This record gives sequence, C-alpha cells and structure tokens, in this order.
Amino acid sequence: MIRLILAGLLFLSGISPALAQDKIHLPCEVLEVSPVLQTDSSSLGQIHYLVIHRANAADRQTFSQWLKTRSGMQVTFRVKGREYSGVLCRLAHCFGRGLLLYDAQVKVKRRDILEIILPVSSFQ
Repeated sequence: MIRLILAGLLFLSGISPALAQDKIHLPCEVLEVSPVLQTDSSSLGQIHYLVIHRANAADRQTFSQWLKTRSGMQVTFRVKGREYSGVLCRLAHCFGRGLLLYDAQVKVKRRDILEIILPVSSFQ
C-alpha cells in the first residue's frame, strides 16, 4: 500500500518511478561469448567479452538510450548470483547490441540471461 502511494506521488510530481530507484536492473541475453584469447601478454589474456542485447522487449528503449549516451562506462553485471565489473560499449552497426568487456572468469554460454546493473546517475 505504501509503495502504491509513493508511486502515485512520484507520478504526480513528474518523476518516473524507474528513476526513483538508485539502480536500474536490465536482464540481457548473451549472443556471443569470447573465445580464449591467443596472446603473449598476460594482461591481454585476462580480457573477455560478451555480445549482449536486452532480454525483454519492454527494456528496448532503456537499453538503447543507455548505450547511445553512456557507451564505454563501467557497469556491474550479475551471473548466477555473483556480481562482476565490466565496461559496456555500444556496437554502432548492431542495433541494440552491447559489447561487455571484463577480466573475470565468468562461465556463460550463448543464450544465457545475465543482469546488467546500471546506477541511475549513469543513466540520466
């Protein structure tokens, strides 16, 4: 009941309830997983990538807007209950696709769903 009242007050004040949160959580589907990189550099060998897109059609505008305005920004992502840090970049010629770069050992495969966590301050 209290949440309903607060949502109503936010609506009347012109503030979006999504922006009233301190973080935006977006489920994303994995389209491609990086292979093991072949390099002589130990630091480059730690870099991995995922090509992702939003999992729900309702999140299309939010994900698109974020990618267009905040490409290259650090984000948090959650896979199977564990959180990791990475950098999310826009793929300009692949509409609605993001390139997630990270240096952790994360076990994911094509079609897995992960959660991207964006702080609201990075979205506005």
